[in-house]
Amino acid sequence: MFLKGLNGKVSYKCLTLQIRDVEKKSMNSFKRKCVFSCLFIAFYCAVGAVSAQDASEKTSQRQSNTAEGFTLEQLKSLAGKKGFKPYDGNPVLSPGKNEAWDAGALGSMTVVKVNGVYHLYYEAWGIPSAEAKGWMAWFSTLQIGHATSKDGIHWKKDPANPVIAKDKNTWEVTGTWDPFVIYEEGRFKMWYGGGHHPCDWAYAVSKDGTHFIKQGRISYLGAVEDDHVMHDTENNLYHMYYIDREIKRWGGLLRATSHNETEFDFGAAQGLKISGEQYPARYKFTHVFVDNGILYMLYGRPSRKADEGTIRLATSSDGVHWRSVNKNLLVGIDGEIIKADKNLYLIYYGPQGYYDKKNCDIRVALYKGELKHLVAENAPTTPD
Repeated sequence: MFLKGLNGKVSYKCLTLQIRDVEKKSMNSFKRKCVFSCLFIAFYCAVGAVSAQDASEKTSQRQSNTAEGFTLEQLKSLAGKKGFKPYDGNPVLSPGKNEAWDAGALGSMTVVKVNGVYHLYYEAWGIPSAEAKGWMAWFSTLQIGHATSKDGIHWKKDPANPVIAKDKNTWEVTGTWDPFVIYEEGRFKMWYGGGHHPCDWAYAVSKDGTHFIKQGRISYLGAVEDDHVMHDTENNLYHMYYIDREIKRWGGLLRATSHNETEFDFGAAQGLKISGEQYPARYKFTHVFVDNGILYMLYGRPSRKADEGTIRLATSSDGVHWRSVNKNLLVGIDGEIIKADKNLYLIYYGPQGYYDKKNCDIRVALYKGELKHLVAENAPTTPD
C-alpha cells in the first residue's frame, strides 16, 4: 500500500519511515513472543521434570515396598472380610525351572514365624529320569525345601535347599516329605516322612531353620502320611495327627501322644471321626491349632479331579471328637494356616485338582476377622 503526503503525492520518505516503524514494532512483538515461548517451554520442562522425579520416586518406593514386603496394613487390605480371599498374585511359590531339584511340584507346606520372619517348609518333587517309570519314580524324587519371607507373601527359596535331603545310605533313600515344623526353646523342630514302602516318621532339629540335624526314625508303621504335631504345653504332651493307610476305620485318621518329641505311642493311637462327614471315606491334610480358646482343624478329601477339592474346617473340645463346621472354607487342597496378627489369618494351599500332580504350586488366601464367624449356619452343634 502506498502512502500519500499532504500534497497528495507519494512520499517515499514517509513510506520508508512507516516501514521501518512497522518493522521495529513487528520485531519487538516477535521478540516478546519468542521470550514468552521460551519461558513457557522452560516452565513446562521444569514441571515435567518435577513430575517425572515425583513419579520416579513413587515407582522406586513401590519397588522398595515390594522388595521389603507388604506392611501389615497392606496385608489387611488384601484380606477377605467374609471369608478367605485368594491373593491376586498367586502362586507365591512355584516349582523350580529345568532340571532343578524341585522342578516337578510343590506341596505339603508348613509355616512358622520367628523373630519377624516367616519360614515355609515344603515337600518338592523333582523330575525323574527318562528311564524311570511309574509313580515310584516320582515319589523317589521327594525332598524337603525351605523359603523365607518378611510378609508371608513374597518368598525367597533357601540357597541351601533341600534342607532335608533324601539319603541313599539310609531308609530315606526313596525320599523325604510331609514336613511339619514348630519353633520353641530356640529351635526349629521338624517332624517329617521318609522312605516309601515302608514309609515312616522321623525327627530333626535346627537352630537357624536351614541346617537341620536328623534325629532318626521315630516310627515303624510302614504306610503313613500327612503328619501334624500340636504341643499341649499345659499338660506337656505332644499330639501327632496323621494318616495310616493300613487302617480302614474312619479313613485311618489317627492321633498318637508322647511326653516328648519322639516317643509317640503309635500302638495306642486314637481313631478320629469327623461328625457331619460321610463314611466310608478318607479325610486328610489335617492341621490342628488353637485360636481364642477354640480347637480347630483344617482338613480335606484327596482328589485329583479338576473340579474337586475344598479346604474344610472342624472344631473339637478334646482333640479326638470332631465336628465339621464348614465344608467349603476355601477352594483348594492341603491347607496350612498361620495367624499373622489379631484377626488376620493366612492359609497356604495347593490349587484344586493338583493333589500329587506335576506343576502343583503354593498359594495363599487371607482373611480379616474371627474364625468363629466362618462356622457354617447349618453346621451340627455337637459331635456325634
